[in-house]
Amino acid sequence: MADQRKYAILDTDFVSKANIIKTEGRVLADEVFAFPGYSFWCHQKMKEELGDHGTRTAQIWLENKIEAGKIRCYSDDQILSEMNRNVSDACFSYYRTFLKQGCGLFDSEFYDRYFLPLDDLMNAGVFDRETFLAVLQSCENQIGHQKSYGEIKSFVLSQAIKFVYGIDVCIFCSDDFGARRGFANVAQIPCISILSVFLKLRLIGQKIEEVDPFFQSFLHWCSDRKNPQTHVKVWIFENGSDKRKKVPIESILPDIYAGLYCARKDGDLQKIAE
Repeated sequence: MADQRKYAILDTDFVSKANIIKTEGRVLADEVFAFPGYSFWCHQKMKEELGDHGTRTAQIWLENKIEAGKIRCYSDDQILSEMNRNVSDACFSYYRTFLKQGCGLFDSEFYDRYFLPLDDLMNAGVFDRETFLAVLQSCENQIGHQKSYGEIKSFVLSQAIKFVYGIDVCIFCSDDFGARRGFANVAQIPCISILSVFLKLRLIGQKIEEVDPFFQSFLHWCSDRKNPQTHVKVWIFENGSDKRKKVPIESILPDIYAGLYCARKDGDLQKIAE
């Protein structure tokens, strides 16, 4: 029988928010982790970013899951090692290609701004993992801690998994629409956002009474932000085309349970046409 499991990469922003949204005894991240049939992965960079910017609760949650073997956390060294078994020294060229593609999803100049020393290394014909990783780390040191690029590393990991194992993945990722659109529309990687998690909870059979405490926590988080958020954008079919329009956040969960929404590949909610 073919493997029916779903392979999912966890992104920094998603894990951080899914640990902020909680009931008295359980965080939303635990609900996601209980989704049937999923195997979870993350990149080492995500773990580092969570340590720099995330809550201690999120850090501990991730560390516990990794230590228990429930999340596979891959470093660049491990990615190169896995690909090396398949294509030997060509693994460096593949990694660089994946990195270029990932940078291009978010900023067309990002690779040229920081990673050109990798091109110099490859052009010099140096195919040594230790040297490659040292140059890669030197490039990343120039980026600094203030710029988050974990999503780029998540993309690299997604492509490496597909290359080595022949497995397509999805990404539980940021609510940043631009980032999700890059994953979904350009790279054809399905995205699951915080909002679409609430839809998924309904689809796996959880009752609205079970989900509502998490949604109330989400509403509280939205209203308690530096710039309070009262509306979200969903897709609505009007006048012959889909349009992204604002709706009150508090309407989302009741409408999900009324069967009014489906999920798009980019993680946005789509109003089902009547």
